[in-house]
This record gives sequence, structure tokens and C-alpha cells, in this order.
Amino acid sequence: MELEISIGLITLILFGGLILLVMLGIPVVYSLGGLTLGLTFIFGTVDDLFIVASTAVRVFTNDMMTMIPLFLLMGNLLVHSGVSDRLYTALGYWLYGIKGSLAVITIGVCVALAMTSGFGPGILTMGMVAVPSMLKQNYNKSLALGSVMAGGVLGEIIPPSIIMILFAMIGKISVGQLFIGGAVPGFVCAFLYIVYIMIRAHLQPNFAPRAERKSNLSLKLKLKSLAEVIAPSLLVVLVLGTIFMGIATPSEAAALGVVGSIIICAAYGKLTFQIMKDSCFETIKITSMALWIFLPAILFGIFYTMVGVQDAILDLLGYWELNRWLVLVLMQVILFIFGMFMDDYAFVFICAPIFLPVAEALGFDKIWFSILFILNMQVAYLTPPF
Repeated sequence: MELEISIGLITLILFGGLILLVMLGIPVVYSLGGLTLGLTFIFGTVDDLFIVASTAVRVFTNDMMTMIPLFLLMGNLLVHSGVSDRLYTALGYWLYGIKGSLAVITIGVCVALAMTSGFGPGILTMGMVAVPSMLKQNYNKSLALGSVMAGGVLGEIIPPSIIMILFAMIGKISVGQLFIGGAVPGFVCAFLYIVYIMIRAHLQPNFAPRAERKSNLSLKLKLKSLAEVIAPSLLVVLVLGTIFMGIATPSEAAALGVVGSIIICAAYGKLTFQIMKDSCFETIKITSMALWIFLPAILFGIFYTMVGVQDAILDLLGYWELNRWLVLVLMQVILFIFGMFMDDYAFVFICAPIFLPVAEALGFDKIWFSILFILNMQVAYLTPPF
């Protein structure tokens, strides 16, 4: 850097300025990007500006970026084909009559949507489908909304998660290994949510009244409902199986998923021009939003690295000689507080480049820390005021 300035002051300017600009109503994209470019221009050199620009171009032309729109398109096609309604109906046929069944079904459908989409559309989709149904059955409003929110954020940890793909790019981690690492914790979280709902419904029956059993539910009808969701289930197994077994790269598996989702849409009689257009437009919107946040966050990471923040943090930790587990707890507390106020994409792009090298230097496995990071992000996402 051309002009010497303390890392502490730069950190104060960056985060203090970011908080101030966001409170003034300026979007995070412009706030973070403007601050980063401004500080690079003031305290850096022409070479620093060139490094910032060239690195951003290199990131956007990375082959891994193709996975994001492909997984999104696969998920959008399946959602528009009505797979969520079919899943909700199928699970309902089998679970009607138990306490808290509608909330349990909501978690189950959210898991399925997370596995077929990569971006967790559960909050929006199930918010329109499940919440009115639960409120109509006199479910407690907090339980109804909570089950949708908790199930919806499972899309961040259950593969093929878009957040995981971006995290893998930032940390230079294998996407397949990150997917494998996130699968078990994601399913465990879903299982614990279901256990909590059933215990709560048993202890407080008025929170989740038992739904009346439908007299016309024959075994044939139940089996038919399951048959209608076999195709999406096989697609999930095919896409994730090829990644886990090393048969295909994540990008190739995502492309295979798009082809499979188109075939499923055709089989359901939903392959229309309107659905294709809506799916493509929704994919473009989400991808563009992610990339707009991605760019200034990448610039932030580059600038922060150039001023030597990572080395300074490691030197500081070495000077204090803190226990690495204590440092891990402190990092999780900081991440939790940031996540309460920050968009999930911005959260990953800003915090991962800072905390991941520190965790690795302390001897923690990158995959393990990445999963812990994303789990913490889920909890923060569910915590007010965000």
C-alpha cells in the first residue's frame, strides 16, 4: 500500500462506514463496494486497483460459477412443476392424524425442496402453502411460522446448497467434499426440528391440534401419492450421487439436473412456455442478486488481504497465546452477531475470507469449520432482527 495506515483504523472505517451507510438506507452492494474502492483508491496504488479489477474478472469467469444458475434453474423448474404441492399432499396422506402433522410435513417438504433446488425456496413456497393450512387447523401462529422458517433455511446446509458453492469458491474447497460434509448435519437438524415439534405438540396439544383423519384415504391412494414424487426423488439421488461418487463434476451434475427437471415437467404436463419463462427469469434474478453482492464482497476481501489483516490477526493471536478453542468460540459469537443483521450472501463473502484462514492456521479442518460456519449462519438468520 502506498499510504501507511493502521489495520485497526481501516477496519473501523470499513465496518463503521458500512453500518452508517446501511442505516441511511443505502443497499449493502453500493455501501460495501463504494467504501472498498474508495479506500483502495485513497490508500493504494494503480497496481492495487489493477489487482482488484483483474481478480474480480478471474472470479466471475471461474467454471464453478456455472453451477449456480444451473442448480437454481433445476430447482425453479421443479417448483413451478408443482412438486412442492405433490410432496405436501403425499406426506399429508401418510401423516394425517398425528399431533403436529402439518408442521412435520412442512419440515419434510422443505428438506425435499432444499435437495432439489440448491437455494432453499422453502420459506417462500411453504409460506404460501403450509402456513394458511396450519392456521386454518388452529395451529399456534409462532409454531406455524417457525416451522416454515426453520425448514426453509435448511437449504443453506443441505446439498446442493448455493451458499456452499460460494463458500467453496472463497475457501478453495472441494464442492463435493463440502456437500458430503453438510448432508448429515442438515438431516440431523431436520430430524431435531421434527422431534421438537412432536414433543411440543404432545405437551401443549392446543399448539398443534390433531388433524382429523380423512375417511376416504385408501392404501391405493397413499401409494399413488408416493408414486407421483418418485421422479423428483430419483433426480436428487442421480444428481448428488454422481457428485459424491466422483462420476461427474458438480457443474456436470447440475446440467444433468436441469435436463432431468425438464423431463419431469414434461411428465407432469407442466412443460409450457410460461413455466420455462418464469423459471428462467427467476433464475436470472437470483443469480444476478448473488453476483451483485459477490462483486463488492470479493473486492472487500482483496483489499483487506492487501493491507495485511490476516497476518495481523494471526500475529495478535500468537501474541496473546489464546487457547484455539476459546478463539473458535469467540469467532462463532462474532459471526452470530454479524449474521443477525446481514444478508446471507454478504455474510459469507465478507466473513469467510477473514475467518477461514484464521481457523486453518489454528489447526481446524477447513471442511469442519465451513460446516460450523454455515450452521451458525442458519441460527443467526433465524434470530431477530434479520
